[in-house]
Amino acid sequence: MTEKSTVNKPTVSPSTPPSSSSEVITRYDSFIKELASRFPKVDQRLLLDIIHFQTTYKDWEGSVLLKLVYPKDMVDMNLKKDSIYKRYQRVGSIEEHRTLRLKVICMYLEELEKLLIADPEIEYVTGSATLTPSDAYSA
Repeated sequence: MTEKSTVNKPTVSPSTPPSSSSEVITRYDSFIKELASRFPKVDQRLLLDIIHFQTTYKDWEGSVLLKLVYPKDMVDMNLKKDSIYKRYQRVGSIEEHRTLRLKVICMYLEELEKLLIADPEIEYVTGSATLTPSDAYSA
């Protein structure tokens, strides 16, 4: 038997100004909704990590492990692999006949947006951003 946990949200009456914490949560929720509407094909955790590293560490090199998911049996994955190589000079690996996995340096938010515009066949993007570049794949 599992118990459902609930978070008690503070109640604010119309005459009481919202607390700082509730205002921050409200703004964060709005920000997450905006991210989802502007980048509907991208995993929100990946977006938040890229934004965090890009804005916190001005010398961050944009080290990101990308997993580009395409519609099953609808694209030539070898052509996609070649296209990605031409764009980033990185060799990706094909997983599950529909996912291209590769480590990219200089994958900032703007570059991710350009990638999505350049390749509208991408169905979903997930992966992980790391603080330091590494040749090893980490999921």
